[in-house]
Amino acid sequence: MYAPSWGYGGPVRLMFDYARWMSSASDVIIFSGDLHHDFLRMPTEEHQEDGLKIHRDHIYLPRLAKRSIYLVSPRMLIRAAWLIRRANGPVIVHFAEFRGLVPLYALLLKLAFANKVLLVHSAFGMLHDKPGFRRKIFDSLFMRALLKQIDLSLTQNRHEHETYERLVDIYGIDSKGKTVLLPLHIDGMPSQDHRFTEKGKDGQAVGQLRKHYNIPEDALVFIFLGRLHPEKGILRMIDAYLELSRAFPAKTLLLIVGRDDGFQSQVEIYIAEKQLQNHVQIVNDVYESRFDYYFLSDIFLGFPTIFEETMLASIEALACGTPIIVSREADIPFVEAERAGRVIDFHIATAVQTMLAFIQDLTGFQQRARGTARRHFQGAAASEHLIRLFQELIVVGQSHNLLPSANKVMEKAAPIGADE
Repeated sequence: MYAPSWGYGGPVRLMFDYARWMSSASDVIIFSGDLHHDFLRMPTEEHQEDGLKIHRDHIYLPRLAKRSIYLVSPRMLIRAAWLIRRANGPVIVHFAEFRGLVPLYALLLKLAFANKVLLVHSAFGMLHDKPGFRRKIFDSLFMRALLKQIDLSLTQNRHEHETYERLVDIYGIDSKGKTVLLPLHIDGMPSQDHRFTEKGKDGQAVGQLRKHYNIPEDALVFIFLGRLHPEKGILRMIDAYLELSRAFPAKTLLLIVGRDDGFQSQVEIYIAEKQLQNHVQIVNDVYESRFDYYFLSDIFLGFPTIFEETMLASIEALACGTPIIVSREADIPFVEAERAGRVIDFHIATAVQTMLAFIQDLTGFQQRARGTARRHFQGAAASEHLIRLFQELIVVGQSHNLLPSANKVMEKAAPIGADE
């Protein structure tokens, strides 16, 4: 999945940013499938998006794609191999899936072209084991070879780093120096400084936006933004919000903003069962205006039930001056040390206590949220970091001596746990 299929989630947008950044230092070609996020076909002929070449190849059986099974045509592999063969120097193959045909194609390219190809993997929360017959088959056949051939793994936080290291230990692979922290970023951080004062958000600007979007101006507003999917933990978030509304006497509202991923009807039924129809509002298909929703809200909530690592929405909320409360499954660096948010082991009582603590110092949390986003999640800093990592990896590939330079890359990168 690639631009403009933003509805597939954060990884699509982040990988597109990475491609744009690298185009300033290298030739970049994007390979993708031909299914848009509404599962309609996109043209397969070569075209350009923001000046980048995009090759789209056919994805078979769209009904499987709706279950996140992407059968990408082998033409992707053949075309990539042809381009790599014609290339004069090293080629970095950067991919974000962890199981399926795309990582298998990446592995085959590495095996076919040896040191001419350098594999870089961005996990985006895809490292974790999940029960499934297909996964077991893939892992038993290909996982050890794939992990062995990856030259650099980019991870988002301490938890993902530890998960990757645990995997390579299981398969008996020496991965020293091959894992580097590259936190998620916002390439276009909101710059509407007139909305902020020294004390945080400008109350008049918040009120105007709430009036525009028909949000009560006098309510304490919580927001979740993401796909409406069972694994996003929306139901347990509603449970926590319900307990908070009972413990907090003032007017509150929960905004659930995002694209229906087949789960919205169940969410609506659950809201009705809890008699929260007047306290929970669902807003669909919000893209560019999502920053308005972050800004008009007071606290961001994200309690996924599976490990997906850092939620891009949580960083976007921070950039809009909205502090975050997320579960351990959405781990994020820096925010706890700078008191811009909390990462909790989810329990309803813990979530409620944390929300009440935020309410007591809401202005302080809002001030620290925006500052934390600017210091640690700016696209410009991440861009320089990524370009440097890739350039050093190319030097490594040219020397045919991967591990020593990879260790050097690890030393120059931001250390894991730098927020502690």
